[in-house]
Amino acid sequence: MPRPALVWVDFRVNPSLHDNCAQLRAYRPILMKKPCELAVVVASVRPVVVCFEYDEPGPEHLEPLQRLRVERPDVPVIMLTVKHSEELAVWALRMRVWDYIVLPLPGPELAARIGALFSAISKSAVPAARARNEAIPLVPGRNKPGTLEGHKKLLPAISYVEENYSEKVALGVVARLCGLGRFQFSRCFKRVHGKTFREFLIGHRIEKATQMLGVPGASITDVAFAVGFNDLSHFADTFRRHVGMCPSEYLYEARIARR
Repeated sequence: MPRPALVWVDFRVNPSLHDNCAQLRAYRPILMKKPCELAVVVASVRPVVVCFEYDEPGPEHLEPLQRLRVERPDVPVIMLTVKHSEELAVWALRMRVWDYIVLPLPGPELAARIGALFSAISKSAVPAARARNEAIPLVPGRNKPGTLEGHKKLLPAISYVEENYSEKVALGVVARLCGLGRFQFSRCFKRVHGKTFREFLIGHRIEKATQMLGVPGASITDVAFAVGFNDLSHFADTFRRHVGMCPSEYLYEARIARR
């Protein structure tokens, strides 16, 4: 059975020595730097995913992504960027990208994120939607009217998690920050993000943990406590469910990747 195809569109203005595309050889990446050829390549290769990589995304480089989403809504898109802002994240949300990734990420984590996406696609409505040439409902609720407004309303909660993920995060506190009751907040968050607030919080903690484990000299115990876990066994089980390997295996892979 042929390996899945991945088209990687490199729009970096100042390419660094870190080659993210090279980390994903298992997905047969096709590297592109000329947007004018993208439509032809996508039509002929029929990739499972198209990745757009940016360092300083400008309008001229964002336009090909937007055009692809309009012309080929059946093709899942990932956006990777070094320069991150609230405005850019909201734009990506409106474009219905499957994943919005802020770089840099350790090689193993990026591979894990891409792998999780391929797995999700294989279980989704992509094949049927492609056969009918329909747009795919990428994330539950995101294509409903008013979702962008809901996303903006929930930004205080997202910011609070970013600043306090290492501490206890109470649902009532983040709900009040957004001007909502607990029940209203929970319902709104699930509609906008396709997951519960607790699922988002745990996912954010695990994402931070993978970043910390990629730092030389990292300790699993220290990382677990730093991201808000007080039970190492619970941390290991949660990490394995999200990343697909236990923390010690991830730590080993990160060390190998740095050599």
